[in-house]
Amino acid sequence: MPPKALHPLRIAFLLDSLSGGGAEKVMLTLAEGFANRGYIVDLLVCKMKGALLETIPSNVTVIPLAPSPALSSNIYALCVGKTSLSDMASLWYRVRKVPFTFRYLRAISRYIIENRPAGLLAALPKSSVNAVLAKHISGVSTRILVGVHANHTFLFRDGGEAHMRGLVKSIYPRADVLVAVSHGVASDIASIISVDREKVTTIYNPIPGLDISKRSIEPAGHPWLDSGTIPVILGIGRFSAEKNFPLLLRAFAMVHRKRPVRLVLLGGDDTSQDQRRLKMDLTTQAEQLDVSDAVDMPGFTSNPFAYLSRASVFVLSSRYEGFGNVLVEAMLCGCPVVSTDCPSGPAEILDNGKYGELVPVDDDRALADAISRTLDDPPEGDYLRSRGHSFSVEHAVDQYQKLLLTEESI
Repeated sequence: MPPKALHPLRIAFLLDSLSGGGAEKVMLTLAEGFANRGYIVDLLVCKMKGALLETIPSNVTVIPLAPSPALSSNIYALCVGKTSLSDMASLWYRVRKVPFTFRYLRAISRYIIENRPAGLLAALPKSSVNAVLAKHISGVSTRILVGVHANHTFLFRDGGEAHMRGLVKSIYPRADVLVAVSHGVASDIASIISVDREKVTTIYNPIPGLDISKRSIEPAGHPWLDSGTIPVILGIGRFSAEKNFPLLLRAFAMVHRKRPVRLVLLGGDDTSQDQRRLKMDLTTQAEQLDVSDAVDMPGFTSNPFAYLSRASVFVLSSRYEGFGNVLVEAMLCGCPVVSTDCPSGPAEILDNGKYGELVPVDDDRALADAISRTLDDPPEGDYLRSRGHSFSVEHAVDQYQKLLLTEESI
């Protein structure tokens, strides 16, 4: 019997979890974009938890993946997936226990065999490695697209993913397509996995401008923003080291000494113990800087755009990024922005400072001065919105469609 053909209108997206990170939001946006074009879209999720659990598009089918025992999964990856013994040994040595890296490999392979999607898009190292191996195991011609959403040099050094370096280096080149979310990320991953830069495609992240515009006029539900009496500086993101909220707090304290301002740090995932711990550290830092009364950390909200449309300045204080979705979201809301000139993404989004000030990483004085200048002379909202609209969902889906599908299946 000949093998079952691919389903030309079925596209799959694979996520580790539904935490509130930028990569996860992009995957949900792309999934909805493909579904709106009439594709059957499956969202494969390894762990059904996270702040985005309630934001899954209604036209997308969620498929929770069942894990296999860790030890047998590692043996399976080694024997069936042709994972190199040296990479496996390095992984085991680094984590000092039986790693959970391959617990969902069987489930992903089974899905591909049973459903035969034309293409599968993965994001983040663990899911991407498993997706590439699952294609090899299944023997199906589903196109596997690996989305590179972070600067991996920094991710491996600072982001707790160092144990994945060997696997990424050996397995990523076996994907059908590698897509980076910025040119800086593309150059970085090409260097890490030793491939020509031309073999990595860049597609900027899709940001749903129309939806953001509609939701931005809703009440924020926060007295500091809804009253509008004192300027509010806004930071948004998960509470993790690379977002460098301690830098923003220090810069804010400098501005606060000279003028009445308030700071709101929005976001975070309370299901993460590490993020809860960092949030507590920030609370202590605010007390030490004597700005506790002017700082609020209200947690995750499904509508940050109502905050952005009312904030006086949005600040991205990161040590590194992949793209910096929230900078585009801020501009779509007409909110002035200040960002660190971190690798990679902000300089590309802001056109090297044309649409918002860029300051050196970890320089609290430069950040404070840029915030003050922006408060004194903010750019016009329409000017910022015009830039934000250039990162449209439609354009991104067009580009991903060409990569995920063969010409015969489009």
